[in-house]
Amino acid sequence: MNNKIRRWSDLTWPELKSLGDRMIALVPTGSVEQHGPHLPTGTDLYIPMGIMDLLPAFEDAGNMADRLVMLPPVFHTYAKESDAWTGTINLNGHTLSLYIYDVLRRLFEQGIMNAVIFNGHMESYSFILEGIEQAVHGREDAHVLSVNWWDLISDDLIQEVFAERWPGWVAEHAALTETSLMLYLYPELVRMDTMDEGIIPKARSYKIFPQPEKVRPASGMYACAEGAEKEIGRRLAREVLDKLVPILKEEFPEGRV
Repeated sequence: MNNKIRRWSDLTWPELKSLGDRMIALVPTGSVEQHGPHLPTGTDLYIPMGIMDLLPAFEDAGNMADRLVMLPPVFHTYAKESDAWTGTINLNGHTLSLYIYDVLRRLFEQGIMNAVIFNGHMESYSFILEGIEQAVHGREDAHVLSVNWWDLISDDLIQEVFAERWPGWVAEHAALTETSLMLYLYPELVRMDTMDEGIIPKARSYKIFPQPEKVRPASGMYACAEGAEKEIGRRLAREVLDKLVPILKEEFPEGRV
């Protein structure tokens, strides 16, 4: 991971201006919330950032990599279901929508019309979409993609690497995929010796408000991470890139303004 993607916050304004309308602005979104005893609170943000850092060296990226710039990440989003645990810091959903709206509109005002919201946190997704919808309203010249990394992972790969251990995406919080990806992308941040299964005593098809303690696992984990591996994380990241790069090439061809 030595050849990382260019970061907006590392560049000067003339350098950014020189890219002009060729730029594809990448906006990583995640959350600051508890991820069990073994993963950091920034997990949902580190995963999309780590995958994007692999883009410049990806063999199929070609010249497109020169157009990619990663904006400062949207750390604070909507993660209200983790409010009971220390370390979770939230925005209200409306605030998050306005945040996304403001970032995109500022890009448009600078002539940067191509953007990708690359998301790593399921709970905030609907509010992100609202912000995008409002930002592009009346802007036929804008072209914004919304991508969740897990939507690019095939069911076949999930079954191959996890088989009967797979808990389903709804329970995938600090469990198999996130732990595997963090072991591959940021192994120094994973505390495997503190991992706890942390499965809730009873799966429910509904939610209760306010959230009672009986539905909260003490560890903050809703499924077991046993079986997560660095090599699995590499394969997951590779599949995301295999799907993401063709999407970027198709949606942002050279010369599109």
